[in-house]
Amino acid sequence: MRNLTIRRTKKFAACLVTMKVYIEDPLYGDTVINNIPCTKLGELKNGETKTFQIREQNAKVFVIADKLSKNYCNDYYQLPDGEQDIFLTGKNEFNPATGNAFRFDNNFSAEVMANRKKGSFKGLAVLLGAIAIGFLIGGFIVINSIFGFISKAPEAKSFSADGMSITLTDNFTEESYSGYTVCYDSKDVAIFVLKEEFTLAEGFEDYTLEQYGNLVIEGNGLTDSQLQTSGGLTYFEYDYEDTANSDTYHYITYLYKADDAFWMIQFATSESDFTDYADQITGWAASASFTA
Repeated sequence: MRNLTIRRTKKFAACLVTMKVYIEDPLYGDTVINNIPCTKLGELKNGETKTFQIREQNAKVFVIADKLSKNYCNDYYQLPDGEQDIFLTGKNEFNPATGNAFRFDNNFSAEVMANRKKGSFKGLAVLLGAIAIGFLIGGFIVINSIFGFISKAPEAKSFSADGMSITLTDNFTEESYSGYTVCYDSKDVAIFVLKEEFTLAEGFEDYTLEQYGNLVIEGNGLTDSQLQTSGGLTYFEYDYEDTANSDTYHYITYLYKADDAFWMIQFATSESDFTDYADQITGWAASASFTA
């Protein structure tokens, strides 16, 4: 046997999610990841380092968020044969299309990069699946209107989760998505909500909203984004290019400081739809309120 040590670098991306570590095990594996039978080694919290005992044979070691998203929110490292102990590092990277997946450092083989690209495509499909269904429903409404039917205008609807309340419309439904406190989905707009409690780090409650926002931008490598303030709201924007489908998505993330936590509420649309929804998104963001 030999030791495998993995250090998960502390980052805000998926900081509330405990990652699971699996290793390739063709004989006794009880969990299949990317068509490979695997056995669970243990778990990794944000900023944690753990050592696992493994066999000397070559094997893939996977890090996933949960079994539901294991086939797209994953990364693996190919371990070589040998008796020598192995030390690996990695971190979760901010990317809603992959569920803020964990990525091993200095791990850029052609096979790994192909797996990451495939995972991003699958994750984006999951993320936008409900939106695609919404487009179909929208098309059906248009057809009905052509034949004289009148569609119902959306009405304001309040949603609440873990001390956060926000007013959207009844076009939205509440969804679960790995790495977020709660999510809301509609035909054209997806919303990702994340609560970052002050207990995550000593002195966290002393951060200003500006300090927190700049930390989020820097920690997630959003070098082209700048923190902005307008109408009493603090936010930043960025674009995500889905090269597999030649699409671009626009994200605008609003930041809030409550009595017990920082909050991020992120609105995502296709780049072509953002202008149409910009004013509504601002209104929805302004409606958010928080209780401890």
